[in-house]
Amino acid sequence: MDLLAYPLTQLSSSEVALLLVALQYAVLAPAWVAAALVLPSERRAAAWWAAYAAVSALGLMLILLGMHGQQPVLRALGNIGVIAGTLALQRGIWIFIGLRCWTRTQIGLLALAALLSLLAIEPAWVWARITVVSALWSALYLWVAVDVWCHVRSTLDRRWGWLHAMPMLLASVLLGVRALRALHAPESVVYEVERNTVLSVGSSLTGLVAALVLQMMLVSLLVSRLVGRLAHLSRNDALTGLINRRAADEVLEQEERRVRRLAGRLAVLMIDIDHFKRLNDAHGHAVGDRALQHLAAVMASQLRDVDHLARWGGEEFVAVLPATSAEEAEHIAQRLCERVRQVPLVHEGRRLALTASVGVSDWQGADDCLPDLLARADRALYRAKDQGRDRVCVEPPIAVAAG
Repeated sequence: MDLLAYPLTQLSSSEVALLLVALQYAVLAPAWVAAALVLPSERRAAAWWAAYAAVSALGLMLILLGMHGQQPVLRALGNIGVIAGTLALQRGIWIFIGLRCWTRTQIGLLALAALLSLLAIEPAWVWARITVVSALWSALYLWVAVDVWCHVRSTLDRRWGWLHAMPMLLASVLLGVRALRALHAPESVVYEVERNTVLSVGSSLTGLVAALVLQMMLVSLLVSRLVGRLAHLSRNDALTGLINRRAADEVLEQEERRVRRLAGRLAVLMIDIDHFKRLNDAHGHAVGDRALQHLAAVMASQLRDVDHLARWGGEEFVAVLPATSAEEAEHIAQRLCERVRQVPLVHEGRRLALTASVGVSDWQGADDCLPDLLARADRALYRAKDQGRDRVCVEPPIAVAAG
């Protein structure tokens, strides 16, 4: 401990604060490496964020060594390092949110930062280095903040877009103010940076907090995506991408409440793929899976935006049609069957004809309920299959069926 404590006592308060920022980045780098290893879907983004943390830590350590030893070359190299780290952060975010990566632009910005930092090594030009690096750093953070804000606004709750972008936006503002002050009052800014002033210590401590909050923002983005995927998997069929039976039950319950409240209409289609077992036996389960995916896409294309298509189980599907009468539902079902018939599955150059049988039922009023609605659709479906398949059957109204 004495060997560690003695060198630390030789550092100024601002240098200790800068060391803490560098150590924070150094600790976070392996954490992002671990994230890249355990999250294959986000591996590239996490790898770039690991590079961001590692390169930023290296750059800050070079700045620290340059400050302590009065070596401007090390400080210039450190400035290049923090710019390179921010570019890595930006690239990771681009990959994460699926934006185009501006590789040439980033290389150009890094080259510009390196050139100007190394040219401004002389003490008389320190203000120029501070101005250029701060302005470039500010612009990069602003760019990243806008990208994150747009992504969160379009994919998550709109209210939280500013919260995710705030750490980078604040960093951009602080760095922009430093760049402007370096232009307006270069001597005072150079003195603050070079000496152990309150502003220098405060700047380093602010950087410590900002770096931590920024890492929390990245973790928040990652967790939000993972939670969204888990929610999607809990409600959607992994093979077809349609909602699953659990989600369909929720939709049906919502529609039941709506029709009871408004005395509206509701129809259900019970759909079964004809001779699906024969297809599996003849061509294998892989082709059967492809057939289900193909049919899910074909049938979904024939439904309206307000309708819901679910995989009910096996080769059976259910379509929930809000505000739809039995006659309208029958027309939709006929169109769906016709489209399935017209668009065969292509496998190894062969066209495999597919057909579907559909049973239709609609809401019968206040005395009706979901189990009865689904049971009537199921009876209509079996009647369609008994009559030769590839057809639509409508369950007659309760009064007619009773008579």
